[in-house]
Amino acid sequence: MEHEFFLPKGDLPKMVWMNQFAKGLASHAKDLDVSKDTVAATKADADFYNALMDYLISTQKYETLLVTYKNEMISSEDTILADIPVFEAMATHKAVLPGIFDRTRALVSVLKKHNNLSPVMIKEMGLEGNEIIHDFSSIVVNAKVTTRNTHPYISWNHQGTNAVDIRCDYDDTLGMVNVERITATHFVEPRLPAAGLSAIYKYMFRYVVSDQQVGVWSEVFEIVVKGL
Repeated sequence: MEHEFFLPKGDLPKMVWMNQFAKGLASHAKDLDVSKDTVAATKADADFYNALMDYLISTQKYETLLVTYKNEMISSEDTILADIPVFEAMATHKAVLPGIFDRTRALVSVLKKHNNLSPVMIKEMGLEGNEIIHDFSSIVVNAKVTTRNTHPYISWNHQGTNAVDIRCDYDDTLGMVNVERITATHFVEPRLPAAGLSAIYKYMFRYVVSDQQVGVWSEVFEIVVKGL
């Protein structure tokens, strides 16, 4: 089962995740051999990030109020305007060292190797992102076909699949034939034309998941191959 990276993108999702992680870490620290100092430091990181994000949101709201006030000052028919909005300064909060999420990623890496880590702990601390759901119904291999030392060299991305089936027309009157099922992300063609001859190799590819072909066959990729 494939999951997204545990740390979400975006400032607010990170804030929510950091709170979850700090709370979960405190609950399972003993079982995971996490020191009290580490728990306290992680909570301090979460608290400071919360305060910083709250302050950032406040500044954005204040900017909106100021723009509204400015527009009223310019165009309002009222002869008396309300007082200019007052910005509330950030409450005093103990700062932490830079690199909050660098420290967090390092700690998560250690926790994931602990023998006592359970699925419940993983969920409560948010150590896995959302499950990645792949739609393989129309997926197509976008291969890159080049040459390396005169041999066709083919590469592709897995895109969540397990392997790629390769077919080739070797320009020998036999048409398309099955070549190989490859679990890596590249293939070096061992077969070359006879010495001094050349041929046009035509390749097609299709993804495989759990030993079953998925998606559709790719377009035909052609390459001129010369025998040594």
